[in-house]
Amino acid sequence: MLAPMVELSHRPLRELIAGFGGCDRYYTEMCGAPAYVSDAPYDQWFLDTQPCPERTAIQFNSPDAERMAAAVRKLLIDRSGQGLALGGIDINFGCSAPLIEKAGGGVFWMKHPEAAAAMVASVRKLIPGIVLSVKMRLGYEESGEALLAFCRGLVDAGADYLILHPRLKDQKFKRLGKWEYVASLAQDLSVPVIGNGDIRDYASYSKAVGRYGAAGAMIGREAVRRPWIFALLRAQERDPGYRMQAAVEDTGIHMLKLIRAYLPPSFHLSRARRFFFYYCDNLSFSHHLRYAIQNAPDLQAIETLFKEYFDEVPKDRVIEQG
Repeated sequence: MLAPMVELSHRPLRELIAGFGGCDRYYTEMCGAPAYVSDAPYDQWFLDTQPCPERTAIQFNSPDAERMAAAVRKLLIDRSGQGLALGGIDINFGCSAPLIEKAGGGVFWMKHPEAAAAMVASVRKLIPGIVLSVKMRLGYEESGEALLAFCRGLVDAGADYLILHPRLKDQKFKRLGKWEYVASLAQDLSVPVIGNGDIRDYASYSKAVGRYGAAGAMIGREAVRRPWIFALLRAQERDPGYRMQAAVEDTGIHMLKLIRAYLPPSFHLSRARRFFFYYCDNLSFSHHLRYAIQNAPDLQAIETLFKEYFDEVPKDRVIEQG
């Protein structure tokens, strides 16, 4: 699965991944339910589920159950005349960004298990025929008993599957997540449990679904660094020794075209900078180009910088990975 990532899990990235064969399930970036209910101007791009609407889940965050339910009702009305399939709705109980958490959204809900379950139940009633998932963290304190109780409440309320990013609210990415909690939930719950975080290659993917028993793996930043990673993992499931050639220059240029085609001009620079911050990791001399792109004034300047890099380092145009 492609993870929901702010300023990254937009249509251009999904289009790019789909060009390599796609993944099993995509997520949109997080959309604020209060903003959507208030007709915020940019929500049409946050809620764009193309190019695979039937396999794309929309993620909502809300500080209260009332506006979450209102957002879901509005979504159903807005989509009713479009004829577009909806791959699912996800409720965010995992975002630890200070502004979100202090407003009572994201991971803050893990302090209030009964209210969180009630929110899930209210959404479940509105979408009886649509897949409903919940994405979360370990919470504020490490407690397997509390986590299991929280998750059982969500399952009883009607969640079809759960996604666990096995880090506490304040834990960053420098340390590996505590995947033993994914294993515990996978064993004790009656619904599938997806593991999120630390999936960077076939070995870590195999450990997630093999050793820890996750029903699937959700990949975030590594899918930005290597949009072909889903294709690579799929091939390595068949042949662990498989190696592929990735056209790094062509893929980067194509991403700029997709950003121009599918996002409003006011998004162009910020989304391109975010993408190339991670994508430049594929390059032998990434630091200088990454810094230059973060300070580029527009998309054309980014494209020029990117092309000039390969004029100087042509061997990086196509790389082999396994």
